[in-house]
Amino acid sequence: MIRAVANQRLDLSNEEHEVYKNILDFVDKTEFLDTFKTDKNGKIIAVLPPIKKNVSMVVIYFLYNVMINQRVRSFDGIIEEVRENSKRLDKLEGGKS
Repeated sequence: MIRAVANQRLDLSNEEHEVYKNILDFVDKTEFLDTFKTDKNGKIIAVLPPIKKNVSMVVIYFLYNVMINQRVRSFDGIIEEVRENSKRLDKLEGGKS
């Protein structure tokens, strides 16, 4: 689900959003500002810790974790699509016999 984090669109699962809220209990939400870039779909395209301000490691690790999870979810979708296409192809090939 797309959520607003640091004035950017960010695609977070419900579990990731809960972790984000827990992190905000320990760090200021301004630590997320200028720390990552996303595309229009809320996918993290880069984690860029600012040089001129301190950012907690929990923020950096969280953002990297979300970025990796987004990629894995994307691959899972592709794999499921291939499986469905394989099933459809098997049905078509079975109908030709």
